[in-house]
Amino acid sequence: MKDRYGRAFIAGLFFISAAMLTQAQYPDSVKFMTYNINAESHGSGSYGDIAAVINEIDPTINGIQKVDSCNSRNSSDVLQYLGEQTNMSYTFTAAQTNYQGSSGSYGIGFLSDEAPLSVHRLQIPKGSASEARAALEIDITMANQPVRVIVTHLDNAKATNRTTQLQQIVVWMDSVGTAADPVIIMADFNAQATESSMKVLTDAGFVFVKGANGEILDTAQKINHILYRPESRWSILDVGNPVYSASNRYPLWAMLKLLETTTTAVTEGSTNARNNYITISGQFVELQLMKRSSVSLEVFSLTGKRLGSLSQKRMLDAGKHTFRIPEGWAIHGMMMAMAKINGSVLTKKMIISH
Repeated sequence: MKDRYGRAFIAGLFFISAAMLTQAQYPDSVKFMTYNINAESHGSGSYGDIAAVINEIDPTINGIQKVDSCNSRNSSDVLQYLGEQTNMSYTFTAAQTNYQGSSGSYGIGFLSDEAPLSVHRLQIPKGSASEARAALEIDITMANQPVRVIVTHLDNAKATNRTTQLQQIVVWMDSVGTAADPVIIMADFNAQATESSMKVLTDAGFVFVKGANGEILDTAQKINHILYRPESRWSILDVGNPVYSASNRYPLWAMLKLLETTTTAVTEGSTNARNNYITISGQFVELQLMKRSSVSLEVFSLTGKRLGSLSQKRMLDAGKHTFRIPEGWAIHGMMMAMAKINGSVLTKKMIISH
């Protein structure tokens, strides 16, 4: 586990203010986790057991569902307790207030290594569902680039209710940003990846975190997921879905890397003989390689939706390689070609028209 206790104390208002400016600034790779911790009266282990699981997995940012806060079922602030036990910052939002006739609440939250730069909350009315729900967003930076991280917990009864809830979340999300913003959403969705409700997210450009063999994770329970968009901005470095008895839901985590839209490792259009580059000519993408390389070449809409692959990962010789964009992709507007060359990323925006 990382040494969360080794941070030096900084005295003085000026230094505290300066430290606040560095909050929620992370490197380009972050370990995200979603975990439904249940409520103790629902058959979970103790919250000490939950804290031990989190400490062992050691996520950077943990989205948590089924959190009691000073209600009739649990007199303590559970998220505060978990924050203290893991030495992480905690951010809570109530899905239900005055829970079960008490003055307390019940909802979702985040544990994070650093306090968020900003927080946004969405209350989702009960409607035809069994109970009211919520969505919670924290804003961070990764490699100095803004990233939005969202947690929620959907209705457990009907797919139609889950669809309505996700529609509200997407509208809320896009009302304060664009589809080009790097976003992570994680939850106990109470839905398998193939359920119609999840199409709300995939239609909005989100992609499921999958294992090395392309499998949807949460293989035992199939309802806990992490998704991201735009697809072109993220790379999955590692994933895990370990089994613990502390809760009746298993934690799901993913180490995700935020990719730059351009990279100095491979400079577009450079005449330097050490560099590769992409050019666009009509409906053709031309890729110039300076040496034999492992290459994949994909095309995305500017909303981050993957349109398809022009070249699966394979070895290509040095020289020029030409790929034709299929007619079905030749829509009016901007698109982006992304080449991964020996692990480096090269992008090129383009306009395709009939």
